[in-house]
Amino acid sequence: MKVQELRQMLSSAERSRVEKAFVESYKQLKKYQKEEADILIRDILSGQSEKSGVKKEKQSFAELEAQIETFLENAKAGNYYAPNRVIPKSQRPKWRFLVKGYIKELGKIVPDSEHYERATLLLREIYALLCEACNYYLFSTEDAFRSAGWLQDELFHLLVSKTFGSGFSKDNVAEMTVMACTGGLSRESLYYEQQAVLLSELKTSDVKYIAMETAKKEIRERKEKLHGLGKYDHQRYYLEEEINNFCDLFLMLSLSLAETESGVKYYFKNSIKRDKETILYCALRVADIIDDDEMWKEIYKYGLSQKIKPRDELTKEYQEKIGRN
Repeated sequence: MKVQELRQMLSSAERSRVEKAFVESYKQLKKYQKEEADILIRDILSGQSEKSGVKKEKQSFAELEAQIETFLENAKAGNYYAPNRVIPKSQRPKWRFLVKGYIKELGKIVPDSEHYERATLLLREIYALLCEACNYYLFSTEDAFRSAGWLQDELFHLLVSKTFGSGFSKDNVAEMTVMACTGGLSRESLYYEQQAVLLSELKTSDVKYIAMETAKKEIRERKEKLHGLGKYDHQRYYLEEEINNFCDLFLMLSLSLAETESGVKYYFKNSIKRDKETILYCALRVADIIDDDEMWKEIYKYGLSQKIKPRDELTKEYQEKIGRN
């Protein structure tokens, strides 16, 4: 149905039926959609939407930067979630519109701008904030990325491309490598997706090796921290998860460089899983991202050489890949 048709139907219908149609339509919305609809409905019924239609003057980068910094400070302090006197209750749900606008404006800034590096850093801080909001309640939502209108891997792709827009320095590559493997996750996202995004932007072997060295460094540092923790220390889970994430990225990069043997050996040596069969399974899932049957089979055979008995699912998949040749 077109909007004009809807308007004609509403104009000729009785008020009670209009109300019923509106309520029943509202019930069909998902929770995150209702959060946005609630704001829109309140603004329209209170007349706020008419005021917002006034054309605003173009703001300077300094003004945008100050607004973002203030927003980040309030968000980290929990002022968009918990009761406080800084952000009025009616304004707290509108954080998502602020984020959408900030990302849009930062995305417009081109590499030859004097503000490019600062804009990229601000975008990085916004992305990191949304990641944190996936682990802790900073906003009244269970999926900060979805509420802000972004899939996590798509926003990370924007961040990576903006970061490398100023060059593939060692610091830039290292920063994106860490961000691809750490931080919170949207309910709809996996670290594999962020890692695949990073891999797609690392076009040459030299920058891939920088990412690999960064991953090895991060793994070493986390393993050192593990040595000082008790068996049931709550930090152990997060450190082990990050070690596994860096191992996944290292293997992904190794396969992209056709260094399957050394990559898989490093993976088996450093991954922290329940058992070797689980490590084999995860290594093959990483190989699926590269989408190379020969590499997949090489990893599978390496598992057999280590006396690992693959689960039936993997054995069947191996037989299917052999059958294609």
